Amino acid sequence: MDYLDRFRKRRKEIGLRQTDVSAALGLGRSTYSMYETRKNKMDVETFAAICRLLCITPDEALGFDE
Repeated sequence: MDYLDRFRKRRKEIGLRQTDVSAALGLGRSTYSMYETRKNKMDVETFAAICRLLCITPDEALGFDE
């Protein structure tokens, strides 16, 4: 499982849709969807913002705690 899988899993666990995440980040829904489906790469600032929004640490997102 990679960080995108962990983001998707966590997003669903807390009951958020892609549209909820994209709106909170100020992104278009298709932009966020392309991140989750690996069609676009996100920058480190976006990665950190998603971690904060999903209440997951960067270490957890990257699987360092496993």
